[in-house]
Amino acid sequence: MLMGVMMDAFGWSAEQFWQATSHEIWAMIEARQRANARIDQG
Repeated sequence: MLMGVMMDAFGWSAEQFWQATSHEIWAMIEARQRANARIDQG
């Protein structure tokens, strides 16, 4: 499931997913959350 999210939301290939560290994956997810956060949410 996580691989599908990374491929769909971030345009990663399966190879990129399997080569990524867990830190890189969570950094991408957190960056997307911050980019999409409402201004009044901090």
